[in-house]
Amino acid sequence: MLSSFMFHKQVCLRLPRFKNVALCCALAMAFPAASLAGQKETPSISLQQQIEQIDQEIVLLRAELARNNGDMASLERYIHQLEQMELIPSFQARLDQLKEFFRHQEVKPPVESAFYLPDDDSNVVILLPLSGEYAVAGEAILSGINARWPFSKSPVVLDTAIYDNLYELWELVKLYSPDFVIGPLDRTKSQAWQSIQTHIPTLYLNQLDRFNENEKGLSPNKQAGLRTLQSFIENGGFSHLLVLKDTSESAEILENQFRQTWLQANPYSNYESYTLDGTADQTLQTALKVKRSMIRHNWLEKNIQTRVEFEPRARQDIEAVVHFLSREDAVQIKPLIDFYHLNRTISLWYPSVFPSRLELQTNLFAWQQTYVFLPPYLTQLEQQDSEENQYDNKSGLFYALGELAAEIIKNPRVLQPNQLIEHSPLGTLISDDLGELQLLPDVFWLDDKQLQSVPESQFRYE
Repeated sequence: MLSSFMFHKQVCLRLPRFKNVALCCALAMAFPAASLAGQKETPSISLQQQIEQIDQEIVLLRAELARNNGDMASLERYIHQLEQMELIPSFQARLDQLKEFFRHQEVKPPVESAFYLPDDDSNVVILLPLSGEYAVAGEAILSGINARWPFSKSPVVLDTAIYDNLYELWELVKLYSPDFVIGPLDRTKSQAWQSIQTHIPTLYLNQLDRFNENEKGLSPNKQAGLRTLQSFIENGGFSHLLVLKDTSESAEILENQFRQTWLQANPYSNYESYTLDGTADQTLQTALKVKRSMIRHNWLEKNIQTRVEFEPRARQDIEAVVHFLSREDAVQIKPLIDFYHLNRTISLWYPSVFPSRLELQTNLFAWQQTYVFLPPYLTQLEQQDSEENQYDNKSGLFYALGELAAEIIKNPRVLQPNQLIEHSPLGTLISDDLGELQLLPDVFWLDDKQLQSVPESQFRYE
């Protein structure tokens, strides 16, 4: 009897992060016949295997308690969790019994869930990495949230980094009776959290492939930001586009997405795209038909055996050059198209990789008459520190993300589709026609050591 009690005590102490050990022990003791204490000991079993069996026993006990309480939603989650484990035979038999019980239950409609905003009386839980690899980012977000927190009631903050299994984190979160969840930040943990189907309104600090009715995502998204680029071009009346991209995966994805959305909306426009082959000049020579002009010149000189004064000629129909390039390549585009006498052709830079604030500032002298699409926080040039500032100061990416999260959870526009919600250091926050949140970059003018906002060119709903 004593050994059985000691075993239950060990099981209880492993129940993740429960504060009331006595309550946990009572849970384990409620199923004495099913406990490991009644099994024959296997001397050869390793310590790791014992730990895994204890973890499995805990989940089984939770599943059986959910069955006894008629909580079919929780029972279904636990069954799914157990199916991912390699159970010992006796545990597999208990799982089979649970699955058989669940199959015979009356099928009920899914729990109605929707995304609604918290208020002063709501229990808000924030899930952030406050230790480990992403601790600095998590702390910066939390600082931003605290700086803009709109309610008198403080949120509960939990560290996601200490949980490999999000089911364990969910067990802890439930103790706080949450009305609203902010986070997680990490995409993998966000996907795992989504798979639990908590039905609690959740604002992820990430973009997922899809969102349920009770979920929204808040984070910069370069592909979504292409709406600003397309809006700028359409408002300018440009229909003959030359599009350049580098060989990076990011540039390939951006150009492919832009081509699809642009041609769908503007099927009769002229759209040509080129991948940088060698230098930017070599690629432009091909795209602008300059090489053809040079070949014709060489042919003529060879045939008349006389030197002919020559200036390369470029096609004149291109109205805008859109380039998904790195800073090093993008800075060359406008000088090159001017060299080929395309002075009226505009240069539109949508970075394949965002430059750091420091890179922008130290290279301003090199830029000529180029529109660039950036989140505003990158243009705060008074900050001269390294790019690590995006993590740990009040003008960085993650601090701004925390501020924005705290501000919008009290903004009713978040609940409606096709809304311009707020201008922020991360860009213009809108809701699209599906009600999903999108952060769009702002438009800036780069020329002669100046970086200026172009307010009249920012995205707006007509």
